[in-house]
Amino acid sequence: MERREYTFKVVDDVSIAADVYWSSQDNSNAKCPIAVHFHGGSFVIGSKRMLQKAQIEKLLELGFVVVSANYRLCPTISLYDGPVTDSLDAFKWAQTELPSLLKKDAKVEVDGTRAVALGHSCGGALALLTASLPNPPLAILDMYGMKYLKDPAYNTPSPAPPNAQPLDPSFINQVYKDTSPPTNGPPPMGPNGPDFSNYRVAWMFNTIGAGKLMQTIVTDGNFDRIDPASLFSKGKFPPTYFIHGTADTLVDQEFSQRAHNEVKSHGSESHLVLIEGAGHGFDAAAQPGDDKFAVICRGFEFLRNHV
Repeated sequence: MERREYTFKVVDDVSIAADVYWSSQDNSNAKCPIAVHFHGGSFVIGSKRMLQKAQIEKLLELGFVVVSANYRLCPTISLYDGPVTDSLDAFKWAQTELPSLLKKDAKVEVDGTRAVALGHSCGGALALLTASLPNPPLAILDMYGMKYLKDPAYNTPSPAPPNAQPLDPSFINQVYKDTSPPTNGPPPMGPNGPDFSNYRVAWMFNTIGAGKLMQTIVTDGNFDRIDPASLFSKGKFPPTYFIHGTADTLVDQEFSQRAHNEVKSHGSESHLVLIEGAGHGFDAAAQPGDDKFAVICRGFEFLRNHV
């Protein structure tokens, strides 16, 4: 497996990068399709390095060139101006500019007309939003993604975990000193759970717990351009595969069920797989040979069957 980092966008002196992976074992002359991935982290934390190695390797095995993109993180930039706009630009870059770059740099042939999108959690929302582009993906894989963002569930406070210590506002509000929005952050979960010693992680969980994340990062109240649910009823939505755990307490499985039904009712291909007892981020530790990894692989195979 080979990896190279590319800058796909520079804005306000901020460089935004994507990791591109390709197989060093592919000796065929066929042009590879592209799979563009968007990471999770509630639009506030996370980075392109969150795509698990085993998942990258499976996508490469299926013949894809894999792109995992960063985007500018909220809250010192709005959801639309940062994560949404950057992700759409990353997808367009992969379609139009990556093929010539990879041919020049690695002698890898890539077909920019055969691109799919996938994402975890909030990255699932970003993957779904690529359907709004003039040249949308040929298929989309949404893994426990956020959608129906105006639903009261996103604005409802949740009780603090037992024995949780109160967070110092002066500490967590350091996030607002990041006036140049970062393009990468820590992952949501570490080996021992959330790292509340990181102000960005602490701010995110505190804001979600207060039921104020959406109202904080959707600064103009215009949900139509940042919520993929606004696209489902327009018809001609790309073929989509939804995967969700039934024990997800961060993004309820009901949102994927609704999305699946709505996409299908408007004449587009949709598949829904619910994993009994699985929580949010269930695939983070999944490895080849276990049942959860097999579910993810079927989603990847769905993507491959549409390019």
